[in-house]
Amino acid sequence: MFDREKITKLFMAIGEPIRIQIIFLLEEPLNVTQITNRFKISRPAISHHLKVLKEAKVVQNKKVGQEVYYSINKKYIIDELRNLADKLEQLTNAE
Repeated sequence: MFDREKITKLFMAIGEPIRIQIIFLLEEPLNVTQITNRFKISRPAISHHLKVLKEAKVVQNKKVGQEVYYSINKKYIIDELRNLADKLEQLTNAE
């Protein structure tokens, strides 16, 4: 089912170039330090971007010991993009 708020939040979250880079970096689960080491921005800035991505359900996290590992929420992203494509197809067919 198409939900405008979800798709808006998704696009707003991935609309930032650093966030797109983080998403592509997460081929495997990484912690904040591992992610920060691959960028020229501060750890707090990376944490902020991860928070935005997590709130939009683009990434998910799992705590292992003291560390929190982030990974892409592929199923959610695919489902939402599929819902958007279905909605666009309905609009096209209605014309």
